[in-house]
Amino acid sequence: MLGLLTAVVLVILGPVVWVSVLGNAEAIFPYKHPALFSVTVAFLSIWVFSITDKSQRAKDEIKAFEAQSVRAETGFGSDGAVDH
Repeated sequence: MLGLLTAVVLVILGPVVWVSVLGNAEAIFPYKHPALFSVTVAFLSIWVFSITDKSQRAKDEIKAFEAQSVRAETGFGSDGAVDH
């Protein structure tokens, strides 16, 4: 959500909307494409919220990660997969 909000605000403050659409002389945000900034904000907010989540569900996910990681990287335990 923070990444989307950042992208929308920076596009509005950038030259695409601020100068071309609204007719101002100079943009507040100098770049046409704010993806570098909005993606960074999105990833940082995901990381911050994931390390600050102390709910029971988060604790269960942390416990289950080790087994899922081993299975994903080695294939051990996947022999019971169903036919497709």
